[in-house]
Amino acid sequence: MRNSAKVLAAVGATVLMFSASEASAQRRRGLVDISERHERHNAWLNISLGAGSENYRYSNVAGGWRRAEDLTKPSLSIAAGGTVNPHFRLGGELNAWVNEYTDQDGFGITETLVGGLLVGQVYPVRELGLFIKGGLGISRSGSAVSGGIGTGETGFSYLYGAGYEIKLARNFFLTPALNVMQHRSSSGQVLPDDQGTLRERVWTIGVGLTFQPGR
Repeated sequence: MRNSAKVLAAVGATVLMFSASEASAQRRRGLVDISERHERHNAWLNISLGAGSENYRYSNVAGGWRRAEDLTKPSLSIAAGGTVNPHFRLGGELNAWVNEYTDQDGFGITETLVGGLLVGQVYPVRELGLFIKGGLGISRSGSAVSGGIGTGETGFSYLYGAGYEIKLARNFFLTPALNVMQHRSSSGQVLPDDQGTLRERVWTIGVGLTFQPGR
């Protein structure tokens, strides 16, 4: 009987020690699994305003890039998308540059360059807000007279730039950036004075607000 009691006591102690060890391991695993999500995650929305400097050239016209004097005008962009991982964001962007003025005959003229692009932002360093940006899409360069019919050309566009995300609050970032959007199109007409392919670009320095919902 004594030997049986000793065996039962030893078995009971072993079971208690094993149970306590399992519970402690589970608690440790739980603490390891619960971690902070990185600041870049889920969906994002960015709205930016800036100053865009425009110039242009035609393939059949000598002289290189041209621009009117002091032609720096407002630029606006709206972008939204998702976060693939902490190093890469992907989305769509609508980018617009607008120049309004009155010509020598007193007519109001509105010139625009508008692009819709698929854009990607690469963050080389996970812990920093620095990013490099690139995009491809379609764009339209045009002008319109107040009360009249507008004209323009639709073509191919690409964009490149860089910026930095500065955290303001849990879900908001201040985002200064420098972007260049380039447009290329052809009138499709064969004329004696055809100027050839139009190339137009806008350099924009701006600042935006990025909203990132979720935890």
